[in-house]
Amino acid sequence: MKKSAAGTLHDRRRERNAILIMILVSIPILFIYLAFFRNAFLDSATGELTLGNFRFLTGEIRLSQYTVPPMGPAFRNSVVFTVVVTLCEVIISCMAGYALARLDFRGKKVIPFSLLALRLFPGMLLLIGVLYVLMTLKLVNSLQGVILAAIALRLPGSTFIIRNFFSAVPADIENSALVDGCNRLTAFFQVVIHMVKPGIASISLFSFMSAWSNYLLFNTLIFNSKTPVLATYIRVLSRNDQMIADYGVFAAMALIYMLPVLIFFFISQKQLMQGNIGGGKGI
Repeated sequence: MKKSAAGTLHDRRRERNAILIMILVSIPILFIYLAFFRNAFLDSATGELTLGNFRFLTGEIRLSQYTVPPMGPAFRNSVVFTVVVTLCEVIISCMAGYALARLDFRGKKVIPFSLLALRLFPGMLLLIGVLYVLMTLKLVNSLQGVILAAIALRLPGSTFIIRNFFSAVPADIENSALVDGCNRLTAFFQVVIHMVKPGIASISLFSFMSAWSNYLLFNTLIFNSKTPVLATYIRVLSRNDQMIADYGVFAAMALIYMLPVLIFFFISQKQLMQGNIGGGKGI
């Protein structure tokens, strides 16, 4: 009993120490977010609450010697790019992952390792090859070309992840659906797909965050400012000669920039929390 009581006391002490360390680590992060919201909603001159830093939503703004256009076109392009990339990546990776997990064909064991090998290459190393491919297809300097490049670069990782979730689904469940009159396609959509929702939520969230914050592809594959996105739009604030930015406007833009990611996370949070260790089977 004494050993048990001593062990419980030791565990409580460790728990209190862990909580104290987490609080100490969180204080600087909370301070950063407080400063972020203060800059976005307070007038730097008077210290009063204001929405003047969000004036870029309705019209162009003047910063130093530069004129920043309204955010509308950049926001629209970002939404179109993110939605199309996320939907295509989820649909294609789900079908490919199911085929790798359930169907028998030549090269089935080699493809997963090939997908993993493709993920080892940084996307930056492939940009020159991607640029030449888009030039051949006459899609360079266009939103469609960047969408194709983003989907192609993300598919190997998403397919590899979702394949492990499909592999964790017992084959007897699918076989029962086939016995009950379903064919392979209806069993996939009516039975199997509902059992891998945590995996779909995971790859959807990763795809959404990657597409929404994508800066490298747009900065490399688009040579003019006719197709702006939020990542390149915000860059305008800090490119003047003195490198002086309006931090209130910058914080307001960053707040608008991060809202869709937060909303998407809260929507998919329930499915993410329903994930279990079975999704990692076969890694």
